[in-house]
Amino acid sequence: MESKNPNGNPRRLSTSGRLNREDQRRPSEVNRNRDERLRRPSDENRRSSRDPPIRRRSEERKGRPVLLGMFKVKILVVGPCQSGKTVISNYLSDATETSGGDYNPTQGVRILEFECNGIEISPGKTANCEVELWDCSGNHKFSTCWPAFHKDTNGVLIIYNPNTGNHDKELETWYTQFVQSQGLKDSQCIVFAHHQPSAPDLTKSHLPSSMSRVKCVQTNLDEEAEIVRDEFHNFLAKVISNWTDKRDQEELSIMNT
Repeated sequence: MESKNPNGNPRRLSTSGRLNREDQRRPSEVNRNRDERLRRPSDENRRSSRDPPIRRRSEERKGRPVLLGMFKVKILVVGPCQSGKTVISNYLSDATETSGGDYNPTQGVRILEFECNGIEISPGKTANCEVELWDCSGNHKFSTCWPAFHKDTNGVLIIYNPNTGNHDKELETWYTQFVQSQGLKDSQCIVFAHHQPSAPDLTKSHLPSSMSRVKCVQTNLDEEAEIVRDEFHNFLAKVISNWTDKRDQEELSIMNT
C-alpha cells in the first residue's frame, strides 16, 4: 500500500499501515544512534565502566607500613638500688604509681605486662609488641634469684643514677651478669642515666670501656618524659629485629641441612 508525501512522491507504509520508522529518521539521526550503540558497554563489562578501577594490592599497600605481627618480649630492668627502676617501669607500663611517695625497695622482682603497638622496625615495617617488664631488685641479696630472671630474656635495660657516686662503678657488674653471661648482643641492652627530680645538675658519667657499644640515654621524667618512652620503643625495635634475624637464620640453616 502506498501513500504520497507532501512532494507528491510515493512512500511505503508498514504492514500495519503506519509509516516505516526507518523512513522517518534522517540519515544524521540514524548515524548518531548507531554510534551510541557502538559506544555503549556490553553487559559483561558494564559493571567495570561504572565502578572505580581495580587497584593492585601492591598499589594499595604503597605508602602504607606493613605490619609484621604481634611479638612477645621479656625485658629485664636492672641496676643499683634507688636508681629509679620502679618509677620508670611504672611510667613505661602506664601504671598508676609513677612518681612521688616514700621509697619502697622492690623485693625480688615485679612483673608488669603491657602492649606497645606500631613499633617501627624498619622503614615501611611495623610490629605490635606484648611486653613483660621485669623490675628487678637492685639488692644483691636476691642474686640467687638471678638465674630465674635470666630465662628467655630478650633484652636488658640498665638504670643508674649518675648523681650517686658509686652507681657508675656497679654498671659493669650488671652488664656482665645480665648481658654478657647470657650471650646477648650489645644492641639488646640499653642504659638509662636517670636524673632524680631533686638533682642539682645533669651530671654525665661515662660508661666503662667494656660497654662502649651500648647506648646510654640521659633521662629525666619531670622534664623530658617522652624521651624515655621514645627511646624504649626504639630499643624494642632493635630487640624485635634481632629476634626476627635469629629466627630467619635458624630457618635458613634447617633448609640447608
